[in-house]
Amino acid sequence: MNKKVMIATVGLGVLLAGCTSNNKTLESNGQSKTSTEVSQTITFDSSTAESSTTTVNSNGNQVQVKVTLEEAIKAYQEAYPDTVITSLDLDPSFGTYYYEIKGVDDSKEYEVKINAETKELKKEREETLDRDEQNGVEKENEALDLTKLKSLDDISKIAVDNVGEGQAVEWSLEKELSTTYWEVKVQSGKQEVSVKINAQTGVVLEKELDD
Repeated sequence: MNKKVMIATVGLGVLLAGCTSNNKTLESNGQSKTSTEVSQTITFDSSTAESSTTTVNSNGNQVQVKVTLEEAIKAYQEAYPDTVITSLDLDPSFGTYYYEIKGVDDSKEYEVKINAETKELKKEREETLDRDEQNGVEKENEALDLTKLKSLDDISKIAVDNVGEGQAVEWSLEKELSTTYWEVKVQSGKQEVSVKINAQTGVVLEKELDD
């Protein structure tokens, strides 16, 4: 199962309300993986919460990100309450930022895509896990630690300071062994630098110049 994720976002926001969902299930077929497109689109309402809007610069373009990281996580959890999140990324697609969040339960993997500007949540995919990933194995091994996360504003500042200049343009929340970390892509001139940062402590783990 592909664990690669890229994420981008805005600072912490307030809990959103009113996300509704109708879960769909797939039939498991032994060890083979089956998947389906889930076309349902949900607009979740955060009108009762104080909205946080952040301007993100991507390749010279100013993009408004209206859905906070906290709101995106909450929306996924309301759509799939009995799962854990295994990857989260925020990055641009055709000039618009999207959250892509994946999670698992004991038998399946789920993916949602949230438009960070319009607040629409779409259930993208449900896929049966391989037999050796079922019964809580993948759930235990890949669950992200979402407690005491450094804010994306803080993580972005750490990444840019470490590079020396530039603008944070993409964010991914990933896990390796027992460590949950942010991978932040910093645009510095014509170069892109990836900085891995411990999600709880803010300690820089690795810096790499992208090809």
